Amino acid sequence: MIYAIIDSIPMMNFQSLMVSSSKRFKQHHEAVFTELDGEVALFQSNTCDYLVLNETGSAIWNALKNQPSLPELCKYLQAKYEVTPDECKTSVEAWLEAALEKKVITQIED
Repeated sequence: MIYAIIDSIPMMNFQSLMVSSSKRFKQHHEAVFTELDGEVALFQSNTCDYLVLNETGSAIWNALKNQPSLPELCKYLQAKYEVTPDECKTSVEAWLEAALEKKVITQIED
């Protein structure tokens, strides 16, 4: 179930952060992380936020090493998990928006 990818990042009031399909994403250089029992633990040094990602969130985090776009992330997750394209897009957009808000990832500007 892909909806569980955002359970470690609380939903917030996103003021039109809008994740674009053409933008690429990467791990924020100030986010320190380690793997613990197959899950990623993150610490954002500027905001002092500590997050523990579940299996799917950890898969997204690890995929960010390749600086993927939203469609590339969804393609990867659909191959790995049983999820429809629409479910994947909605869940990953929410995860990316929350991660952008927490400053653990950044968008790569064109």
